[in-house]
Amino acid sequence: MNIGIFTYGTRGDVQPYIALALGLMKKGHRVTLAAPENFKAFVEGFGLTFHPLYGNAEEGMNSPEGQSVLQTENTIKLMKYFFGVLNGIKIPLRKSYLEGISKVEVIIANSATLPIVSAIAEKQHKKIALTYFMPPLVTTSAFPLADFDFLNFPSYNKITYKLAHSFYWKFVKDETNEFRQELGLPVLKENLLHYIDRQKPLDMYCISPTLIPQPKDWDAHHQVTGFLTIPKQERENHFLDMIPAELNTWLTEGDKPIYIGFGSNGIGNTAKFTTVINDILAQTNERILFCTGWSRFDNLPKNKNLFVAKYINHEAILPKCKLGIFHGGAGTLATMLRNHLPVIIISFYTDQPTWGKIVERMKLGVHIPQKKLTTQKLLTAINSAQEPAIKENVIKVGDKIAQEDGLQVTIAAIEEYFA
Repeated sequence: MNIGIFTYGTRGDVQPYIALALGLMKKGHRVTLAAPENFKAFVEGFGLTFHPLYGNAEEGMNSPEGQSVLQTENTIKLMKYFFGVLNGIKIPLRKSYLEGISKVEVIIANSATLPIVSAIAEKQHKKIALTYFMPPLVTTSAFPLADFDFLNFPSYNKITYKLAHSFYWKFVKDETNEFRQELGLPVLKENLLHYIDRQKPLDMYCISPTLIPQPKDWDAHHQVTGFLTIPKQERENHFLDMIPAELNTWLTEGDKPIYIGFGSNGIGNTAKFTTVINDILAQTNERILFCTGWSRFDNLPKNKNLFVAKYINHEAILPKCKLGIFHGGAGTLATMLRNHLPVIIISFYTDQPTWGKIVERMKLGVHIPQKKLTTQKLLTAINSAQEPAIKENVIKVGDKIAQEDGLQVTIAAIEEYFA
């Protein structure tokens, strides 16, 4: 098969698809991975065929307007900004999708690409499979949608998903129908999510069933398959497994550090985080490995117990750390647990608070919403997360996740579906 994988967003939205693309290629399929232009070197570094989608998510996040929105710490405003940015580049963006989809036979897409990709797939009569790296949005009576978990009983649980679906459709309805008309397709009068679901495409949540078991009341085309992880042998031939000499030296010069990093998750209030890091260094003997990611920090302290990098390879470095503090991205959470690190999730928006609640419920660490972050709360969390009971739970759950083979389960489902 000639398969196109389409994703848009941050590194956390791209890296799992690299694992999937490599796995599908090993099975003899041709694969093209389409993502924002700024991921070209990252994707091609694995020997994959890359198709650029117009735009640069990192530049958008670090623009003056992007920084202003991030500083509001408001999820709704951030979503409006994200959709507004996409609307501003919609003409070249749609063209880049059309060019990419025209080159492939079948399509794998994620939620961020759905309004555009689903329309093109329908127009070109191409089969589509959907993949997600977040807690499920599929209606179930088993549990409520994450941020509506005030109650938990069947009828209430189902309503929470209807509310979320309506909210999503409100954001994408006009643009979805505008593009459908442009392609000569009929305007949708029903929610895009419901329209697609009636066609029963393969719909996979590539997250661990150990953390979120698949509900029994789902239709068969919805599946929880497991995390998608780049195999060790593939990482070893790529810069992902390279440890800079300076960092390697620092790691050997003292006790295991605390890892702090927020990856592609933009931080607007960098001053608050700088103050917290300063306080921890001043009040404790903890060593901190801090990764700035896409965020821009100008006034980080100079301290022998602090090492600052833009990125590090999680698979290579996290085993050398004792605790992970991060925003709650699913891929990073999986890596930390597989490597037996207790976690502290400082959640910002989207699915991050959900993972934070799961971590606390399963006693794998601590959750702090970033609006409530203070030095004292983080110091208390650092101590709590390293209690023996937490460490024991992390080992048990981490070992279960390590035994799952989400990549092969996902590939098998894709091959069966597209066959």
